[in-house]
Amino acid sequence: MTDRFQELLNELGRVFHLALNIDKHNACSIQVQEHLIVQLQLDMSQENLFLFAKIIEIPPGKFRENVLREALKANALPDPRVGILGYMAASNHLVLFQRYPLEMLNGERLSGFLGAFLEYGDAWHKAVSSGQPAPPSASSQTLPNPFGLK
Repeated sequence: MTDRFQELLNELGRVFHLALNIDKHNACSIQVQEHLIVQLQLDMSQENLFLFAKIIEIPPGKFRENVLREALKANALPDPRVGILGYMAASNHLVLFQRYPLEMLNGERLSGFLGAFLEYGDAWHKAVSSGQPAPPSASSQTLPNPFGLK
């Protein structure tokens, strides 16, 4: 199944004009910005693709509590969610991850998911690094009304 993963990375690489390959850990890391690296890796069953990124280190204290409270609120929003926020205690990082069935992905679709994932992670990074516990719309996201009803 790593052949399918490499094929998907090749397709994604064509979209981004990059050469993407599986590393010795059977993953692929892409540094998008100085502070944001996203890792792509298959799960143990090799049926799902995981996206993972460390967003920002958050020091102990009340601010961390506030950030994690806001992350939980954001995680409680209805689907579709761009990613799920978590906390990595070993490094004190706010993290973002998501899982997609490999069978539904191609390079174009993955690039769309990846773009939204990175924008969401960047919004959280900007908020926390500027002293805010969450991006302005993180826990009060309103979904568009598809029928225009009020």
